[in-house]
Amino acid sequence: MPALSQTRAYVALVVIAALWGSYPATAKLALGDFPPFFLAAVRCTVASGLLVLLLARAGADATRGLGAHALRALLVLGVAGIWGSTQFSYVAIYYTTAGNAVILQAATPVMVALGARFYLGERLEPLQWLGVTVSVFGVLLVVTSGRLAALRLEELRVGDFIVLASLVGWSTYTVYGKHVLGTLSPALATTGAYVCGTLLILPTALVAAPFFPAPRVGSLTAWAVVLYQGVLGAVAHVWWYRVVEVVGPSRAAIFLNLQPLVGIALAGALLREPIGLWQILGTASVLAGVALTTRSRGKLQAEGRGASAR
Repeated sequence: MPALSQTRAYVALVVIAALWGSYPATAKLALGDFPPFFLAAVRCTVASGLLVLLLARAGADATRGLGAHALRALLVLGVAGIWGSTQFSYVAIYYTTAGNAVILQAATPVMVALGARFYLGERLEPLQWLGVTVSVFGVLLVVTSGRLAALRLEELRVGDFIVLASLVGWSTYTVYGKHVLGTLSPALATTGAYVCGTLLILPTALVAAPFFPAPRVGSLTAWAVVLYQGVLGAVAHVWWYRVVEVVGPSRAAIFLNLQPLVGIALAGALLREPIGLWQILGTASVLAGVALTTRSRGKLQAEGRGASAR
């Protein structure tokens, strides 16, 4: 594959962020007919098949470095990014609103920055720690509907907490991917992660099937969402790794600030979900915290020039 220029990388980041921002609302449409584990299984199966075909067409260079050590790394990526993040994001959206899901997902850059701090040793300055605190406050506003002190335990949405748990998986996928891309191509890393994750999702879906309504397999809406998220999502994952190689994980994560804007708009347009003042304030707080946390430190040492990932 030809190398990406920085300009093309930034354009790709805008497109990817808008695509991912549409996921909660479109997933919510599909979840009316497909239970969450079933939706994850069919979507990831479609994506894995497409990625394997693309990898086969990419030639021998794309699969260079594949071996026993690489398989272990791909399994980690698959468990964290596909089984732990993609799958459980559907479970989360099933139990909460699309608006809440996309707002909480906006905290991803903060999670990535914390992961980079503790796994990669990247130092956070006091202002960035303030950003972490501000983002956490925004998350609390969303989770508690703005009633930080008066909320009762039974009023909390379990889906909100599953969203946060899935972000841990995605952050692991992102930060550990920086290490993996030192030896594997973005196409191989993405394909391997999807295949490994899907092989774990399929038995999980079988085990979980009795606890949810049977899927309505004749639903055209649900299958359209599967194809939309499976095909475009698979391509977006490959391009995500490629653009992070160019601009670096922290800089790339800033573009994810577009997700809540797209997601909230679609939640209102497609699902008629009301957007309350606490959601607006929570979004503003999360994004303000993200801006502080991912703020450039001087020149950031051209952070993305080497192999890095999200």
